[in-house]
Amino acid sequence: MFFILGSRPNHYISSERTSRVSTTCTSLKLSTLSLAILAGSPVWAVADEPSLEVFNTTFLQGAQSSVDLQQLLSANSVLPGNYRVDLYSNEVLVGRRDIDFKRNPQTGRVDPCLTLDLLKQLGIDLTLLQAQGKLDASQPQACYDLPTLIDQATLRYDASRLRLAASIPQVAMQRGMRGYVDPQLWDDGVPAAFINYQLNSSRTAGDYETRINNNLGLRNGINLGAWRLRNESNLSNGTGRPSNFTSNRSYVQHDVTTLKGQFSAGEIFSDTDLFDSVRYRGVKLASDEGMRADSERGYAPVIRGVAQTNATVEIRQNDYILYTANVAPGPFEINDIYPSGSNGDLEITIIEADGRRRVTTQAFSSLPIMVREGQVKYSVSAGKFSSNADGLASPQFVSSTLAYGLTSNLSAIVGLQVSEDYKALSLGVGKNTSLGAVSMDVTHSSSAAQGQTTQGNSVRALYAKTFAGTDTNFTLAAYRYSTEGYRTLTDHVEDTSEGAVKRTGNSKTRTDLTINQSIGRNREFGSLYLNATDQRYWNRGGSQSFSAGYNNNWGDLSYNLGVTRTKQIASWGAPDSDTQFNLSFSFPLGSQPRAPRAFVTTSTQQGDTSTQAGINGYVADTSDVFYSVQAGHSRTGGQSGSANINSRTSMADISLGYSQGRGYDAQNLNVAGSVVAHAGGINLGQTVSETFALVQVPGISGAKVSSYSGVETGRNGYAVVPSAQPYRVNWISLDTRDLGGDVEITQATQQLVPRRGAVVLARYSGKTGRRVLFELFDAQHQRMAFGASLEDASGKQLAIADPSGNALVLVEEDQGSLTIKWGDQQCTAPYALPAQNKALNYERQALVCHSVQGL
Repeated sequence: MFFILGSRPNHYISSERTSRVSTTCTSLKLSTLSLAILAGSPVWAVADEPSLEVFNTTFLQGAQSSVDLQQLLSANSVLPGNYRVDLYSNEVLVGRRDIDFKRNPQTGRVDPCLTLDLLKQLGIDLTLLQAQGKLDASQPQACYDLPTLIDQATLRYDASRLRLAASIPQVAMQRGMRGYVDPQLWDDGVPAAFINYQLNSSRTAGDYETRINNNLGLRNGINLGAWRLRNESNLSNGTGRPSNFTSNRSYVQHDVTTLKGQFSAGEIFSDTDLFDSVRYRGVKLASDEGMRADSERGYAPVIRGVAQTNATVEIRQNDYILYTANVAPGPFEINDIYPSGSNGDLEITIIEADGRRRVTTQAFSSLPIMVREGQVKYSVSAGKFSSNADGLASPQFVSSTLAYGLTSNLSAIVGLQVSEDYKALSLGVGKNTSLGAVSMDVTHSSSAAQGQTTQGNSVRALYAKTFAGTDTNFTLAAYRYSTEGYRTLTDHVEDTSEGAVKRTGNSKTRTDLTINQSIGRNREFGSLYLNATDQRYWNRGGSQSFSAGYNNNWGDLSYNLGVTRTKQIASWGAPDSDTQFNLSFSFPLGSQPRAPRAFVTTSTQQGDTSTQAGINGYVADTSDVFYSVQAGHSRTGGQSGSANINSRTSMADISLGYSQGRGYDAQNLNVAGSVVAHAGGINLGQTVSETFALVQVPGISGAKVSSYSGVETGRNGYAVVPSAQPYRVNWISLDTRDLGGDVEITQATQQLVPRRGAVVLARYSGKTGRRVLFELFDAQHQRMAFGASLEDASGKQLAIADPSGNALVLVEEDQGSLTIKWGDQQCTAPYALPAQNKALNYERQALVCHSVQGL
């Protein structure tokens, strides 16, 4: 067994492949007794115990050489050096750091060097210690002893788990540190440019014509220093219509750390805590709650629906396509869209393979506004109104909101919006109660247009609550009432634009409700969801939409039942309504974890019943290629069949589909991914979020990144990690299991703290070479002592001799010279390897001492 006693400094860490290879060396074994004793003894450093001065090694049996454990057993079994350890503060992981362990001349122990930066990361109140005269801020790299600094504080190092744990009395801790990373650790990232793309293409051939539709959604960015340039645009074309390019947003952005906010300039959207979101060209300064500890992280809607065939789903907001995707027959769920503002209805269009279109609307509004006591949330927008709609005026305007936490449960908010011949003032309060969070605001508007001045009021109430006892989640419940004379800024601009007609049918009332309900203590009886919207207008009708569903499992059988109903209410006549029922269930075809599943989906709409049945699954147990094959029948559409295949690779997500039915056949292609240019070259990657990371492993391709399916390094040694959480510690680890015995990665885990929009870089050191089991001999050709150290020409320790005098190392050169150290002596040992036999996991080579000298 390749044996290392105690903790591992950075240069000991090797790939898991190395560990497996080394454990197969059956000729290198400790006796059962010695192994049990050594493995069973915990190795603690930095404890209040005297150092071991004498260690009886006569019980170690099975060693073919003498025993030299002086370095291993001295100073609490920790060698001086730099170690990467998990840092815990009062049982909470606060980071992973490289820490210097140095010998204390007074005690003889090897203690970790706690600098001011490390004390701060532990959450200690440094201001208090400075006031007590225990810290010197002018010497940030000085080493401090934690028990001496703080009464009853302890520091313990668990070598077996590479864990340095501090126990600190709460009185010495800085307040509000949970979930918070100091701004000094926020990383601006590296210069980079990227294109995030989503290509959707479909071809439908019918009895009379063939139609092709293409849509390319782009989210582009350039990062230079702390500045981020962003663009969001869309290109579409198709049979019978010209190409159309639309730019939705183009802006630069920069953190304003002192104000915990973001500065933006360009084509952007105003915030909508009180007012509707508007697109404009100008500047914005708004708080960023992500910079605060344990703050709310925002809200995005979930889009649910049912497709009857291989269909295309388009999601629009304010006449701009946010998202397109191909979906297979049956229920679908989309939860990764990027809305432009905090509210604005989402229009969902389902385009079936035979050309039928179904359009529904889903409400999207911000959650209740609550601000912690004493904190401020602000937003200021100024610029020129610039809508995506044609023919609208572009007046100058200013919009601002300010929220303040009056108490721990009560917040107040005020807003002002001013433009040419328009002004609006809003006041509101938010209250956190035992029954949920509730907010109410009142907005008064005055609009001068078409020779008259119109004034009105709008009252809005919002409610959100999760009932723990029943596991009921009111994601959003909202109600708004507006008088006939109330105008939003967009209403005012429409009234003052060229060719405008006198406005009729303004918004009167609107009610939105979203409920998710689990049934049973552990959802053993399934879960329910409900979404409902009711919109009414002055002097004309309105619209209603309702969707509800239930899903559950019965053993391995999964099933769900859903209903969707839409109604258009006219001022006269019967309302136009449409109701759809759907039922689907699936079950595995086997007991394997990734066994294929059979599924059946049936839906009823306007007297027509459609049923599909099929099989889906992965091509192989370790594959990221997913397939789906199904056949269907409907009363009006007749027989149909379709097949889909989806693949997630390190460079893109690719989906192909084919369907055929009565009078048509259709094909579709969906490709989503990113192109990232940086100092190390250009990499193709999966779709990236606003904040993401690069991984660099120089000279090594195919290194996989844990927790990110399909992500691995390319030929240039770089990989694109598609997402990272801003202002928080992100752990990025390499999966070294499949790299092979000729690759060694040191420090396989990195921690990154990116700023919002940053492209951060995780640099790993790795090397390739040959795995060699060196048999160490002294100048008299006697085996070296157990514990002898093997180093390269630069003095880097490669391994320690096991009881048989052997050391397993990875060498990069076929010939060279290594240094062996034992006791107070060292020697130089040259080696020359024969031609490599790649069939062997490791090779054997004798390493004989030359030119022995004292240390």
